[in-house]
Amino acid sequence: MAVAVAAVALLGTLVAGCAPLPQRDSTLTLTDAPSPSESVAGDGSVNVGVLTDAVPVAPPTHLTFPAAGIDGDVDEYTAADAEADGGINPPRLDSISWYSGVEGALPGSDATNTVYLFGHTWTEPAVFNGLRDVAAGDEATVSTERGVMTYRVEEIITMSKSDFSEDPRVAAVVPGRLALVSCYRPGGLDAEAHAPDNIVVFLHLVGARPLAD
Repeated sequence: MAVAVAAVALLGTLVAGCAPLPQRDSTLTLTDAPSPSESVAGDGSVNVGVLTDAVPVAPPTHLTFPAAGIDGDVDEYTAADAEADGGINPPRLDSISWYSGVEGALPGSDATNTVYLFGHTWTEPAVFNGLRDVAAGDEATVSTERGVMTYRVEEIITMSKSDFSEDPRVAAVVPGRLALVSCYRPGGLDAEAHAPDNIVVFLHLVGARPLAD
């Protein structure tokens, strides 16, 4: 299955340090990617698994990620919100924001695109502070009104905020992928300064469990 890379539309300078999101308005085929029933090992090989249960796509409502100390509700953050804020800026330090401005960005066993969740990191307690402590193989769950999806960490990357919207790894249209995005504060950075970089944790869908009727 081909990975399509969306043309990126910069949403503006971010006040508190998350990142702009790609807009899916044109595509360029780059490479192959696993389907939602496959996962990628650290050496790049594909581990094929089977999603035995079907869970229709629906908006995310909760994120649990034990390795990062995350267990919180998810709120929608629209393209209109991003335009009003001058970029994606979750409203509170404990907010987990699902960006709904990308076509198909819904979790489910038949997902057609990447799900983007944003949260703050800061020198004070903030919801995504623990992202820098996760490792490949760690698992997270995303709940919806239709079921619970399990995702496994494949890759953790950092980049300058100025490079975020140009990075094809971020913009790739990958079914069954979850991207957790926050700011990244290098060691020694002034505690009062805004973080210059972003951290992105990529996870891939490895399990789906429908809610009982």
